[in-house]
Amino acid sequence: MAHMSMRATARRWSSRVADDIALTFDALARQVRGARPVPRAGRFQICHTRHEHDRVYAENVCEYFGQVGVECKVFEFDAPGRWPGLRRCLTHDTIGVLGINAQLDHCWIGSKDFLTAAALRDIPVIHWILDHPSARWQQFAHATAENSRFLFASEFAAQYFRRYCLPDARTAATASVGPNRRSRIAALAREEFLARQTTCLIPLGLKRVGGTLTQARERLARVDPGLQAALREAIERARHDLAGPLEAHLLAALAGTGRELTGGEFHRCFQIVDDTVQIERRSQIFAAAARFPVAIQTDVAPPVSGAVATINTDARTIAMAATAERMKSCRAVLSANYANDLFHDRTQNGLNAGCAAIVEDTPVHRRLFTHGKNALLFRYHDGSLAECLDVVCNQPQRAYEIAQAGFALRDDPAVRFGGFDNILKLARA
Repeated sequence: MAHMSMRATARRWSSRVADDIALTFDALARQVRGARPVPRAGRFQICHTRHEHDRVYAENVCEYFGQVGVECKVFEFDAPGRWPGLRRCLTHDTIGVLGINAQLDHCWIGSKDFLTAAALRDIPVIHWILDHPSARWQQFAHATAENSRFLFASEFAAQYFRRYCLPDARTAATASVGPNRRSRIAALAREEFLARQTTCLIPLGLKRVGGTLTQARERLARVDPGLQAALREAIERARHDLAGPLEAHLLAALAGTGRELTGGEFHRCFQIVDDTVQIERRSQIFAAAARFPVAIQTDVAPPVSGAVATINTDARTIAMAATAERMKSCRAVLSANYANDLFHDRTQNGLNAGCAAIVEDTPVHRRLFTHGKNALLFRYHDGSLAECLDVVCNQPQRAYEIAQAGFALRDDPAVRFGGFDNILKLARA
């Protein structure tokens, strides 16, 4: 065993030396030839951890690239770090490399971080930040406006990033992370729809990147009293807002106190506001839904008593791929978003599966849908959510008509892979 361990160590060191030699050659060659133009044709590379969510995102991007005729390769690793295969992702015909959140920021090729190594070969690296940047930017260590580009699933998130994180960054946004093949059905028939066992699926988590609601409240309690009052005001301001970027409420509350925050402080404070608002919204959804025969999937059992709804927290059942597959046996799917301009993949997958979509009454959803015709829209300050649930639980024929009209939209360019063309545009910018 010791002999095998020594051989493995020797292989790792020889690979690292080979990587360093190659990068040294790249640095010398770049001085001679100058910057390399991004190839108009070639392959796109996706690099991510072996996490189920990342695999689903990569599947969606690969499917899109297949539709537009761009070759796409995927490289998986256990965790961000030094992996010999990463150097093979930086070939002469690589259009760009897409990573998830800050993963590639913590990867290495030889003795150089991945971003520096890619820059030596003039290969664009795109970080797809899938949560609000206030929760993710602190995880980056090597990314700069020169060696990285940043992709978001919300233009509001991109605006926040340019204002509070990296003002000179090259950014773009997709409409969402895209629908997944597992949820897609060939056709929607009335008999099949009415025979579906689940009236409505509500797959919403109660944990955020910053933790649970209890943890968000603990963070709020540790803030000094003056600032704490401003955060509480911002939470109240944002609670029912389904129109604009929620950080506007924090800015307004801070202006009232004459207080200004640095970048890091602003991120931490907004994360408290955002986590509290998002988790309380989901808790409100669960409280209303508990009175109906629906299926709730979540990561933390909500504190509801006497529920008619079934509540499942089993990790295998609530997994992303399993949830997309399960939608094909549901009449409706309800979703909520972390950003008011986000078109969530839960909704896209619901349309893919022939489900009636129940969504927040945001400007994005009003542009795509007409309430009562091809979707059901709800708000947090009135009884609209209960009315939507009543339709899908107690009016099956009407629910079918709404689902059928929504199903007709699933391949609309604004619905299916909306904004995915920005990935290539960002690589070539």
